[in-house]
Amino acid sequence: MMSDERLRQLASTILDEQTPAFALRAELGLLTDLLRDHATVRIEPTEVRGDGETFTSSGLALSPTMAGRCADDIVRTVVFARGVQQAIQEVRVAHPDRPTHLLYAGCGPYAVLALPSMALFGPDELQVTLLDIHEASVDSARTVIDALGLSGRIRAYEAVDACHYEVLADRPPDILLSETMNVCLKKEPQVPIARHLLAQAPLATLIPESVRVDAYLVDVSKEFSFLGNNRSKLGNEAAEPVPPERDRLFLGTVFELNAATITEWTDLSDDRLPAASIHIPHSLEGRYTPMLLTTVTVHRDYVLRAYDSGLTIPKPIPYDGAIRGGDTLEFHYELGSHPGLVCDVTRA
Repeated sequence: MMSDERLRQLASTILDEQTPAFALRAELGLLTDLLRDHATVRIEPTEVRGDGETFTSSGLALSPTMAGRCADDIVRTVVFARGVQQAIQEVRVAHPDRPTHLLYAGCGPYAVLALPSMALFGPDELQVTLLDIHEASVDSARTVIDALGLSGRIRAYEAVDACHYEVLADRPPDILLSETMNVCLKKEPQVPIARHLLAQAPLATLIPESVRVDAYLVDVSKEFSFLGNNRSKLGNEAAEPVPPERDRLFLGTVFELNAATITEWTDLSDDRLPAASIHIPHSLEGRYTPMLLTTVTVHRDYVLRAYDSGLTIPKPIPYDGAIRGGDTLEFHYELGSHPGLVCDVTRA
């Protein structure tokens, strides 16, 4: 078993911003191996991706096993953990007389995004409420945290759909953490979870701070050619990423999830959220393809950009037909059991 001091040292290394996130494969591997040694959710290499997932009225909840595999998205995990740490430190400065309350919705079987901070802050400094729709994930996270001697940091465990969770008035969270998303905010319930929780705790720090989807014209021959030979593809190798020569033209921001937009949506009660209209230049050159790029600002300077993570891979515009020069792409965000951006095209 890893000693308390060794766990703290490992957590400190992962959270040290002087070390690039992509260079922490070994350290994150040690942490995830430790979590998996204690977890009751076991990752089976033969498991079919869809086994154990849950379809809700707000989107797809990954199975406990697939949620556990997300820890292996190295840069994503490190950047989120660092953003959480910074947010906790800021609340500690503002309210040093009481523990900071972190609500973690969709904690999965390891609670990995909060665990490094839990290792460094004492029970009188940090209290965490862990939510997950799958009871197996909650039980697994409890087992891991107990085994690591961190149970004093836990305020509550809840096996509940975060879109139906009611924040207790006598213990509102200071920080709302949820990474329940797919690229371009498709399929999974990040948007409804953030709306539901922030409405109940409007003064809380939202993590991620922003998820922005932008439209670009992309030369795909240059955009993806580096993936075959770049050892740092998706930011998951220890070598420093080699920046390829890309050819992109920015068209505009299509949609953004943050505290300000959530507030703007307060009075909207239907299944559509507004998004932007994007104009395709009349002189559209043949080498360009319209695509969507996702940027995740976890907290302040902790940002996931294109290819840093599986969450930020460029994706085609969600439209079945051909897109031509002069077209206007009219977007909205569809809520419900299959959430995501919808694109309609009008032609001049």
